Amino acid sequence: MATISPFKGVLYNKEKIKDISALIAPPYDVIDEAEREKLYARDENNIIRVILGRDEEGDNPSDNRYTRAAQFIKSGLADGLFKEDQEPCLYMLEQEFTCRGTKRQRRGFFALLKFDRERSAKPHENTYQKPKDDRLALLRATMTNTEPVFGFYDGELPWPVQSVLVFEARDDQGVLHRLKRVSDKAAVSALVAGMKKKNVYIADGHHRFETALSFAKDMGASHSSDAPHNYIMMYFTGTSGSGLAVLPIHRILKLGDEDIDSIMNAAKKYFLIVEIDSYERIERSVGHVMGFYSKKLDKLFMFKLRDAFAKDRLMQERGRLDQKDLDVSILHTLLLDDILAKHKDKETSEVIVYSHDEAEALNMAKKGRYNAAFLLRPTGVDQIIKAADAGLKMPQKSTFFYPKLASGLLMRRIV
Repeated sequence: MATISPFKGVLYNKEKIKDISALIAPPYDVIDEAEREKLYARDENNIIRVILGRDEEGDNPSDNRYTRAAQFIKSGLADGLFKEDQEPCLYMLEQEFTCRGTKRQRRGFFALLKFDRERSAKPHENTYQKPKDDRLALLRATMTNTEPVFGFYDGELPWPVQSVLVFEARDDQGVLHRLKRVSDKAAVSALVAGMKKKNVYIADGHHRFETALSFAKDMGASHSSDAPHNYIMMYFTGTSGSGLAVLPIHRILKLGDEDIDSIMNAAKKYFLIVEIDSYERIERSVGHVMGFYSKKLDKLFMFKLRDAFAKDRLMQERGRLDQKDLDVSILHTLLLDDILAKHKDKETSEVIVYSHDEAEALNMAKKGRYNAAFLLRPTGVDQIIKAADAGLKMPQKSTFFYPKLASGLLMRRIV
Protein backbone atom coordinates (compact mmCIF):
# COMPACT_ATOMS: atom_id res chain seq x y z
CA MET A 1 0.00 0.00 0.00
CA ALA A 2 3.07 2.24 0.19
CA THR A 3 4.46 3.75 -3.01
CA ILE A 4 8.21 4.17 -2.70
CA SER A 5 10.95 5.22 -5.11
CA PRO A 6 14.74 5.34 -5.24
CA PHE A 7 16.37 8.77 -5.20
CA LYS A 8 19.64 10.62 -5.61
CA GLY A 9 21.00 10.97 -2.12
CA VAL A 10 23.13 13.87 -0.91
CA LEU A 11 25.93 12.50 1.28
CA TYR A 12 29.10 13.71 2.92
CA ASN A 13 31.98 13.13 0.53
CA LYS A 14 34.11 10.48 2.22
CA GLU A 15 37.03 11.39 -0.05
CA LYS A 16 37.24 14.72 1.77
CA ILE A 17 36.19 13.62 5.25
CA LYS A 18 38.43 11.70 7.63
CA ASP A 19 35.79 10.84 10.21
CA ILE A 20 32.10 10.92 9.31
CA SER A 21 31.30 10.29 12.98
CA ALA A 22 32.35 13.87 13.79
CA LEU A 23 29.75 15.22 11.36
CA ILE A 24 26.58 13.40 12.36
CA ALA A 25 24.10 14.45 15.06
CA PRO A 26 20.97 13.17 16.79
CA PRO A 27 17.60 14.17 15.33
CA TYR A 28 16.95 17.89 15.81
CA ASP A 29 14.08 17.40 18.27
CA VAL A 30 16.17 15.61 20.91
CA ILE A 31 18.97 18.20 20.91
CA ASP A 32 19.04 20.73 23.75
CA GLU A 33 21.11 23.93 23.85
CA ALA A 34 24.14 22.30 25.49
CA GLU A 35 24.14 19.48 22.93
CA ARG A 36 23.90 21.96 20.06
CA GLU A 37 26.92 23.89 21.31
CA LYS A 38 28.89 20.65 21.68
CA LEU A 39 28.08 19.68 18.10
CA TYR A 40 28.98 23.14 16.80
CA ALA A 41 32.37 22.86 18.50
CA ARG A 42 33.02 19.29 17.39
CA ASP A 43 33.51 20.11 13.71
CA GLU A 44 32.90 23.13 11.52
CA ASN A 45 31.08 20.90 9.04
CA ASN A 46 28.79 19.12 11.50
CA ILE A 47 25.22 18.70 10.21
CA ILE A 48 23.90 20.64 13.23
CA ARG A 49 24.37 23.78 11.11
CA VAL A 50 21.64 22.50 8.81
CA ILE A 51 19.13 20.79 11.10
CA LEU A 52 19.23 23.15 14.10
CA GLY A 53 21.35 26.20 13.43
CA ARG A 54 21.86 29.00 15.93
CA ASP A 55 19.89 32.18 15.97
CA GLU A 56 22.27 35.14 15.62
CA GLU A 57 22.06 38.78 16.61
CA GLY A 58 20.86 40.79 13.66
CA ASP A 59 18.93 37.96 12.02
CA ASN A 60 16.40 39.15 9.45
CA PRO A 61 14.20 37.63 6.73
CA SER A 62 17.13 37.33 4.32
CA ASP A 63 19.76 36.19 6.81
CA ASN A 64 18.73 33.71 9.50
CA ARG A 65 19.35 30.16 10.58
CA TYR A 66 17.19 28.78 7.77
CA THR A 67 18.94 30.75 5.01
CA ARG A 68 22.31 29.84 6.54
CA ALA A 69 21.32 26.16 6.45
CA ALA A 70 20.47 26.53 2.76
CA GLN A 71 23.80 28.23 2.08
CA PHE A 72 25.66 25.50 3.98
CA ILE A 73 24.14 22.84 1.71
CA LYS A 74 24.70 24.91 -1.45
CA SER A 75 28.33 25.71 -0.71
CA GLY A 76 28.92 22.14 0.50
CA LEU A 77 27.80 20.79 -2.85
CA ALA A 78 29.86 23.37 -4.70
CA ASP A 79 33.13 22.73 -2.85
CA GLY A 80 32.80 18.95 -2.57
CA LEU A 81 31.90 18.61 1.10
CA PHE A 82 28.71 16.93 -0.12
CA LYS A 83 28.17 14.77 -3.19
CA GLU A 84 24.86 14.01 -4.84
CA ASP A 85 24.58 10.56 -6.39
CA GLN A 86 24.21 10.59 -10.17
CA GLU A 87 21.66 7.76 -10.31
CA PRO A 88 18.63 7.06 -8.11
CA CYS A 89 19.35 4.42 -5.47
CA LEU A 90 17.97 2.91 -2.32
CA TYR A 91 20.16 3.15 0.77
CA MET A 92 20.37 0.35 3.29
CA LEU A 93 21.20 1.08 6.92
CA GLU A 94 22.52 -1.42 9.43
CA GLN A 95 22.66 -0.30 13.05
CA GLU A 96 24.49 -2.22 15.75
CA PHE A 97 23.64 -1.23 19.31
CA THR A 98 23.17 -2.37 22.89
CA CYS A 99 19.76 -2.02 24.52
CA ARG A 100 19.26 -2.87 28.19
CA GLY A 101 22.39 -4.99 28.21
CA THR A 102 21.62 -6.95 25.02
CA LYS A 103 23.47 -6.51 21.73
CA ARG A 104 21.10 -6.01 18.81
CA GLN A 105 21.07 -5.14 15.13
CA ARG A 106 18.43 -3.27 13.16
CA ARG A 107 18.26 -3.22 9.39
CA GLY A 108 16.23 -0.90 7.24
CA PHE A 109 16.42 1.27 4.15
CA PHE A 110 15.92 4.83 2.92
CA ALA A 111 13.59 5.58 0.02
CA LEU A 112 11.09 8.21 -1.04
CA LEU A 113 7.48 7.75 0.04
CA LYS A 114 4.82 9.20 -2.19
CA PHE A 115 1.93 11.20 -0.74
CA ASP A 116 -0.51 9.23 -2.89
CA ARG A 117 -3.24 9.07 -0.25
CA GLU A 118 -4.16 11.00 2.87
CA ARG A 119 -2.65 8.41 5.23
CA SER A 120 0.30 7.20 3.15
CA ALA A 121 2.00 6.72 6.52
CA LYS A 122 -0.07 6.29 9.67
CA PRO A 123 0.70 8.55 12.67
CA HIS A 124 0.20 7.75 16.33
CA GLU A 125 1.07 11.08 18.00
CA ASN A 126 -0.39 14.56 18.05
CA THR A 127 1.61 17.37 16.51
CA TYR A 128 1.97 21.04 17.42
CA GLN A 129 2.01 24.10 15.21
CA LYS A 130 5.23 25.74 16.44
CA PRO A 131 7.52 22.81 15.52
CA LYS A 132 5.74 22.49 12.16
CA ASP A 133 6.27 26.18 11.43
CA ASP A 134 9.95 25.74 12.25
CA ARG A 135 10.39 22.70 9.98
CA LEU A 136 8.42 24.37 7.18
CA ALA A 137 10.72 27.40 7.28
CA LEU A 138 13.73 25.08 6.98
CA LEU A 139 12.12 23.09 4.16
CA ARG A 140 11.23 26.19 2.16
CA ALA A 141 14.68 27.71 2.58
CA THR A 142 16.67 24.59 1.73
CA MET A 143 14.25 22.73 -0.57
CA THR A 144 15.81 19.66 0.97
CA ASN A 145 14.71 16.77 3.14
CA THR A 146 17.47 17.35 5.68
CA GLU A 147 16.46 14.47 7.97
CA PRO A 148 14.44 11.33 7.26
CA VAL A 149 11.14 10.42 8.83
CA PHE A 150 11.49 7.12 10.73
CA GLY A 151 8.85 4.60 9.65
CA PHE A 152 8.16 0.93 10.12
CA TYR A 153 6.02 -1.76 8.51
CA ASP A 154 4.59 -5.02 9.78
CA GLY A 155 6.67 -8.12 9.08
CA GLU A 156 9.85 -8.17 7.02
CA LEU A 157 11.07 -7.89 3.42
CA PRO A 158 14.00 -9.72 1.74
CA TRP A 159 17.32 -7.98 2.32
CA PRO A 160 19.15 -7.09 -0.95
CA VAL A 161 22.24 -9.21 -1.54
CA GLN A 162 24.06 -6.69 -3.70
CA SER A 163 25.02 -3.45 -1.98
CA VAL A 164 28.04 -1.17 -1.76
CA LEU A 165 29.32 0.22 1.54
CA VAL A 166 29.20 4.02 1.58
CA PHE A 167 30.57 4.69 5.08
CA GLU A 168 30.31 3.80 8.74
CA ALA A 169 29.77 6.23 11.60
CA ARG A 170 29.46 5.81 15.35
CA ASP A 171 27.33 8.18 17.44
CA ASP A 172 27.73 9.38 21.03
CA GLN A 173 25.58 6.50 22.33
CA GLY A 174 27.97 3.99 20.77
CA VAL A 175 25.56 3.00 17.99
CA LEU A 176 27.30 1.94 14.76
CA HIS A 177 25.56 3.19 11.61
CA ARG A 178 26.59 1.36 8.42
CA LEU A 179 25.17 2.94 5.24
CA LYS A 180 25.11 0.98 1.97
CA ARG A 181 24.01 1.90 -1.52
CA VAL A 182 21.73 -0.37 -3.59
CA SER A 183 21.56 0.44 -7.28
CA ASP A 184 20.81 -3.02 -8.70
CA LYS A 185 17.53 -2.58 -10.57
CA ALA A 186 16.18 -6.03 -9.66
CA ALA A 187 16.85 -5.46 -5.94
CA VAL A 188 15.28 -2.00 -6.06
CA SER A 189 12.22 -3.30 -7.92
CA ALA A 190 11.76 -6.13 -5.40
CA LEU A 191 11.65 -3.68 -2.47
CA VAL A 192 9.35 -1.28 -4.34
CA ALA A 193 6.96 -4.16 -5.10
CA GLY A 194 7.18 -5.50 -1.54
CA MET A 195 6.26 -2.17 -0.01
CA LYS A 196 3.13 -2.01 -2.19
CA LYS A 197 1.73 -4.67 0.15
CA LYS A 198 2.71 -2.92 3.38
CA ASN A 199 1.14 -0.33 5.64
CA VAL A 200 3.67 2.24 6.87
CA TYR A 201 3.59 3.62 10.40
CA ILE A 202 5.45 6.69 11.65
CA ALA A 203 7.81 6.00 14.54
CA ASP A 204 9.60 9.37 14.74
CA GLY A 205 9.24 12.52 12.69
CA HIS A 206 5.52 13.30 12.87
CA HIS A 207 6.17 17.05 12.56
CA ARG A 208 8.50 16.57 9.58
CA PHE A 209 5.98 14.32 7.87
CA GLU A 210 3.03 16.67 8.34
CA THR A 211 5.17 19.63 7.28
CA ALA A 212 6.20 17.94 4.03
CA LEU A 213 2.61 16.87 3.34
CA SER A 214 1.34 20.42 3.88
CA PHE A 215 4.13 21.76 1.67
CA ALA A 216 3.09 19.38 -1.12
CA LYS A 217 -0.50 20.57 -0.85
CA ASP A 218 0.63 24.21 -0.83
CA MET A 219 2.52 23.50 -4.04
CA GLY A 220 -0.69 22.20 -5.59
CA ALA A 221 0.31 18.54 -5.71
CA SER A 222 -2.48 15.99 -6.05
CA HIS A 223 -2.21 12.42 -4.81
CA SER A 224 -1.39 11.29 -8.35
CA SER A 225 1.32 13.89 -8.91
CA ASP A 226 4.89 12.75 -9.52
CA ALA A 227 6.29 16.18 -8.70
CA PRO A 228 9.36 16.02 -6.42
CA HIS A 229 7.58 17.80 -3.58
CA ASN A 230 4.95 15.03 -3.50
CA TYR A 231 7.53 12.68 -1.99
CA ILE A 232 9.39 12.59 1.30
CA MET A 233 12.63 10.88 2.29
CA MET A 234 11.83 8.16 4.79
CA TYR A 235 13.51 5.26 6.57
CA PHE A 236 11.68 1.92 6.70
CA THR A 237 12.28 -1.07 8.94
CA GLY A 238 10.24 -4.18 9.66
CA THR A 239 8.74 -5.26 12.97
CA SER A 240 10.22 -8.79 12.83
CA GLY A 241 13.19 -9.58 15.06
CA SER A 242 14.56 -7.60 17.99
CA GLY A 243 15.79 -4.52 16.15
CA LEU A 244 12.71 -2.31 16.60
CA ALA A 245 13.19 -1.36 20.24
CA VAL A 246 10.70 0.88 22.04
CA LEU A 247 11.78 2.26 25.41
CA PRO A 248 9.51 3.69 28.12
CA ILE A 249 9.32 7.43 28.67
CA HIS A 250 9.25 8.19 32.38
CA ARG A 251 7.83 11.43 33.81
CA ILE A 252 9.95 13.44 36.29
CA LEU A 253 8.07 16.17 38.15
CA LYS A 254 8.51 19.14 40.42
CA LEU A 255 5.40 19.24 42.61
CA GLY A 256 4.17 20.67 45.88
CA ASP A 257 3.35 18.51 48.89
CA GLU A 258 -0.36 19.00 48.22
CA ASP A 259 0.15 17.64 44.69
CA ILE A 260 1.81 14.51 46.08
CA ASP A 261 -1.09 14.05 48.48
CA SER A 262 -3.58 14.47 45.63
CA ILE A 263 -1.81 11.81 43.55
CA MET A 264 -1.77 9.33 46.41
CA ASN A 265 -5.43 9.97 47.24
CA ALA A 266 -6.46 9.57 43.61
CA ALA A 267 -4.36 6.41 43.30
CA LYS A 268 -6.25 4.81 46.19
CA LYS A 269 -9.48 5.07 44.18
CA TYR A 270 -8.22 3.09 41.21
CA PHE A 271 -5.06 1.18 42.14
CA LEU A 272 -3.66 -1.34 44.52
CA ILE A 273 -0.64 0.43 46.05
CA VAL A 274 2.38 -1.73 46.87
CA GLU A 275 5.75 -0.53 48.15
CA ILE A 276 8.54 -2.01 46.02
CA ASP A 277 12.33 -1.85 45.92
CA SER A 278 13.09 -1.71 42.19
CA TYR A 279 11.73 -0.98 38.71
CA GLU A 280 12.20 -4.65 37.81
CA ARG A 281 9.09 -5.45 39.86
CA ILE A 282 7.10 -3.24 37.51
CA GLU A 283 8.64 -4.85 34.44
CA ARG A 284 7.68 -8.32 35.64
CA SER A 285 4.10 -7.49 36.58
CA VAL A 286 1.04 -8.17 34.45
CA GLY A 287 -1.94 -5.90 33.92
CA HIS A 288 -1.84 -2.12 34.02
CA VAL A 289 0.96 -1.06 36.38
CA MET A 290 3.22 1.95 36.90
CA GLY A 291 5.71 3.14 39.45
CA PHE A 292 5.59 6.30 41.54
CA TYR A 293 8.35 7.83 43.67
CA SER A 294 8.19 11.05 45.70
CA LYS A 295 10.95 12.67 47.72
CA LYS A 296 8.34 13.61 50.32
CA LEU A 297 7.55 9.95 51.10
CA ASP A 298 10.98 8.65 50.01
CA LYS A 299 9.41 5.43 48.82
CA LEU A 300 8.91 3.73 45.47
CA PHE A 301 5.39 2.41 44.95
CA MET A 302 3.81 0.23 42.30
CA PHE A 303 0.31 1.27 41.32
CA LYS A 304 -1.57 -1.77 39.98
CA LEU A 305 -5.00 -1.07 38.47
CA ARG A 306 -7.77 -2.75 40.44
CA ASP A 307 -10.96 -0.91 39.34
CA ALA A 308 -11.16 -1.12 35.56
CA PHE A 309 -14.80 -0.02 35.52
CA ALA A 310 -14.06 3.24 37.34
CA LYS A 311 -11.08 3.78 35.09
CA ASP A 312 -13.15 3.28 31.94
CA ARG A 313 -15.89 5.57 33.25
CA LEU A 314 -13.48 8.46 33.81
CA MET A 315 -11.70 7.88 30.50
CA GLN A 316 -15.07 7.98 28.74
CA GLU A 317 -15.87 11.28 30.48
CA ARG A 318 -12.52 12.65 29.28
CA GLY A 319 -13.08 11.41 25.72
CA ARG A 320 -10.30 8.83 25.94
CA LEU A 321 -12.14 5.54 26.11
CA ASP A 322 -10.42 4.49 22.89
CA GLN A 323 -7.10 4.73 24.80
CA LYS A 324 -8.24 2.70 27.81
CA ASP A 325 -5.59 -0.01 27.29
CA LEU A 326 -2.60 2.35 27.13
CA ASP A 327 -0.73 2.75 30.41
CA VAL A 328 0.45 6.25 29.50
CA SER A 329 -3.14 7.37 28.84
CA ILE A 330 -4.34 5.76 32.06
CA LEU A 331 -1.63 7.63 33.98
CA HIS A 332 -2.50 11.01 32.51
CA THR A 333 -6.26 10.60 32.77
CA LEU A 334 -6.48 9.18 36.29
CA LEU A 335 -3.56 10.85 38.04
CA LEU A 336 -1.51 13.41 36.18
CA ASP A 337 -3.47 15.73 33.90
CA ASP A 338 -5.36 17.48 36.71
CA ILE A 339 -2.07 18.11 38.51
CA LEU A 340 -0.39 19.48 35.39
CA ALA A 341 -3.40 21.73 34.71
CA LYS A 342 -2.77 23.49 38.04
CA HIS A 343 0.69 24.48 36.80
CA LYS A 344 -0.21 25.40 33.22
CA ASP A 345 1.07 28.97 33.64
CA LYS A 346 4.60 27.74 34.33
CA GLU A 347 7.22 26.77 31.79
CA THR A 348 6.75 23.08 31.00
CA SER A 349 10.31 22.15 32.01
CA GLU A 350 9.73 23.70 35.43
CA VAL A 351 7.07 21.09 36.12
CA ILE A 352 7.77 18.01 34.01
CA VAL A 353 10.67 16.53 32.06
CA TYR A 354 11.19 13.09 30.55
CA SER A 355 13.71 10.27 30.53
CA HIS A 356 13.77 6.78 29.03
CA ASP A 357 16.15 5.57 31.74
CA GLU A 358 14.53 4.57 35.04
CA ALA A 359 17.73 5.02 37.07
CA GLU A 360 18.17 8.55 35.73
CA ALA A 361 14.51 9.35 36.41
CA LEU A 362 14.76 8.19 40.02
CA ASN A 363 18.05 9.98 40.57
CA MET A 364 16.59 13.24 39.24
CA ALA A 365 13.62 12.91 41.59
CA LYS A 366 15.78 12.06 44.59
CA LYS A 367 18.70 14.45 44.20
CA GLY A 368 17.91 17.09 41.60
CA ARG A 369 15.52 20.01 41.30
CA TYR A 370 12.60 17.61 40.79
CA ASN A 371 10.92 15.64 43.55
CA ALA A 372 8.69 12.97 42.01
CA ALA A 373 8.68 10.48 39.16
CA PHE A 374 6.27 8.18 37.38
CA LEU A 375 7.92 5.08 35.91
CA LEU A 376 6.20 3.41 32.98
CA ARG A 377 6.68 0.28 30.94
CA PRO A 378 7.28 0.69 27.20
CA THR A 379 4.33 0.91 24.83
CA GLY A 380 4.27 -2.20 22.64
CA VAL A 381 4.69 -2.00 18.87
CA ASP A 382 1.40 -3.89 18.55
CA GLN A 383 -0.33 -1.20 20.63
CA ILE A 384 1.15 1.52 18.41
CA ILE A 385 -0.06 -0.25 15.27
CA LYS A 386 -3.52 -0.76 16.77
CA ALA A 387 -3.80 2.92 17.71
CA ALA A 388 -2.55 4.11 14.31
CA ASP A 389 -4.87 1.76 12.39
CA ALA A 390 -7.80 3.15 14.38
CA GLY A 391 -6.74 6.73 13.69
CA LEU A 392 -6.02 7.40 17.37
CA LYS A 393 -3.42 9.84 18.68
CA MET A 394 -1.51 8.84 21.79
CA PRO A 395 -0.43 11.38 24.44
CA GLN A 396 2.76 13.35 23.84
CA LYS A 397 5.93 11.46 24.84
CA SER A 398 4.30 8.03 24.64
CA THR A 399 7.03 6.25 22.69
CA PHE A 400 10.81 6.35 22.42
CA PHE A 401 12.15 4.31 19.53
CA TYR A 402 15.78 3.31 19.96
CA PRO A 403 18.24 3.80 18.47
CA LYS A 404 17.46 7.07 16.76
CA LEU A 405 18.47 7.70 13.16
CA ALA A 406 21.61 9.80 12.96
CA SER A 407 21.17 13.06 11.08
CA GLY A 408 23.86 13.70 8.48
CA LEU A 409 23.91 10.23 6.97
CA LEU A 410 21.75 11.24 4.04
CA MET A 411 19.78 14.18 2.61
CA ARG A 412 17.64 14.59 -0.48
CA ARG A 413 17.18 17.70 -2.61
CA ILE A 414 13.63 18.45 -3.79
CA VAL A 415 14.40 19.00 -7.46
